[in-house]
Amino acid sequence: DFSKDKTPKISSNVVKPLQKTLINLYKSEGFYKVAALAKSGDNNITFFIKEGAPIKIKSLEIKSDLDIKKFIKFKIGDRFIVPKFINSKKNIKKELHNRGYCNYDLITKAYVDIKKYRVDLLYKLQKNKKCFFGKITISSPKNMPKKIISSRLSYKENDTYSPSEIEKSYKNILGLDAYDSVNIKENNFGDKIGTEIFVTPKKETIVKNLGVGYETQYGFKTLLHWEKKNFLGGAKKIAFDLKYSKDDKYLKNTFFYPALFKMKFWNKYFDFKNEFAYGDTIYDNFKEKKLLDIIHFQKDLHNYSIDFGIDLENIKITKNINYYLIKDGTFNLVSPFVKFIMDKRDSKTDPKRGYYLSSYLESGLTNLGSSSSYLKMLAEGRAIKTIDRFTIALKTKLGMIEEFTKDLPESKLFFAGGSFSNRAYGYNKLGATDAQYSGLGGKTMIDSSLEINHPIVGKVSLALFADSTMLSVKEADFSSDFVNSYGFGIRYNTIVGPIKLDFGVNAKDSSIYAVHFQIGQSF
Repeated sequence: DFSKDKTPKISSNVVKPLQKTLINLYKSEGFYKVAALAKSGDNNITFFIKEGAPIKIKSLEIKSDLDIKKFIKFKIGDRFIVPKFINSKKNIKKELHNRGYCNYDLITKAYVDIKKYRVDLLYKLQKNKKCFFGKITISSPKNMPKKIISSRLSYKENDTYSPSEIEKSYKNILGLDAYDSVNIKENNFGDKIGTEIFVTPKKETIVKNLGVGYETQYGFKTLLHWEKKNFLGGAKKIAFDLKYSKDDKYLKNTFFYPALFKMKFWNKYFDFKNEFAYGDTIYDNFKEKKLLDIIHFQKDLHNYSIDFGIDLENIKITKNINYYLIKDGTFNLVSPFVKFIMDKRDSKTDPKRGYYLSSYLESGLTNLGSSSSYLKMLAEGRAIKTIDRFTIALKTKLGMIEEFTKDLPESKLFFAGGSFSNRAYGYNKLGATDAQYSGLGGKTMIDSSLEINHPIVGKVSLALFADSTMLSVKEADFSSDFVNSYGFGIRYNTIVGPIKLDFGVNAKDSSIYAVHFQIGQSF
């Protein structure tokens, strides 16, 4: 009914509760003799506040066998703010727990004298002896060996107690993606903290995903993913991935076996993962058909991981153009590798702050049957910070290759371009910037991206970015020119990461540009 007056009306029933709420708010901020008068009309309500003189801190006494001054944000003469006082107690308790003290004696008192407008604060702490982790009890189904859960614990019996280690362990167990629920119960027995761990296996164990993407040079691409969790029990997984586009096709099978063996000298369990794949890729100057099997032994902790193994590849290179620098033929590579990761981001799917560091080393060994001898190194760093809803992200990759037998297949060199690289180019469409011919791979690479994101409405945000890439055909050569690009993008946040649409253009030549559509986090 458009004839009705839509102006909000204020009920008299809410005036007194609001008045009381305001008085309590002012008291919590140190104004104990506050007075509030409400005057209401048909369409408005006005509060007249007389806060009075504030209660101030007259004395501050700290008696403690642990340095807790940094958690007490008061000094004599400050206005007494109740939430600040409560938080100081919470932060002291948190520090005690993180240091392993669970049987402390803590007294925090605020003696308020309203007549004299003063408060006297007392903090008294006796930390007592440290606590340690006690007996660990694991309850799991028969087809879930206890060693699987044990392999994810970041603590063991007799370690110094810390709630942060329990939190890390909780996240590590959930990271197996094999359980619907994880519950870690703590039991205090004097200076020993026992833990009972209960898990519930996933009911839905099959995952099917269909994705689409777009890149200017490749056109549309289709991604199919099928995964079986708890395959044959024991939190094992088997997965198949299919990618199809005009110039890039592959089929991959992944098998994951957690806690396969234990390294005695480190007393840590290691997982096993095997990736078997076939790929058919068209580069600018050559075609590649690849059959590979990568054997991984890895250990994932809360913020750190190590991955080592061996990469077996059969690569067939066919030249499109008769460049003498490109070697065609069939190459059989046997390459041990090792990778370290430190991940200090606050989220893997939608990070707002933190940093990520990784280093990768791969070596082709002819004495193991490899047709090429080489050393390949790749280091990556990411940094993310959010200021006033602006998320600033920086990413840099540094890569170097040294050939010993000078017969490395072209596809093992560095190429740039794509949604995770220089976005003025399609995937792997940017070759060495100092080469006489275009489309050649590089042996030295610097690939950097700077991006600024800001939400515009709901889950949608706008991104502005700049990418810069240097690729040299020479080894350990950083004198080549950089190829710079800039652009903008739209992000839509989901639980699996942002859906991203990017448009990038070459900073010197606007005829070189690319459009990228993808799902997943780049930083």
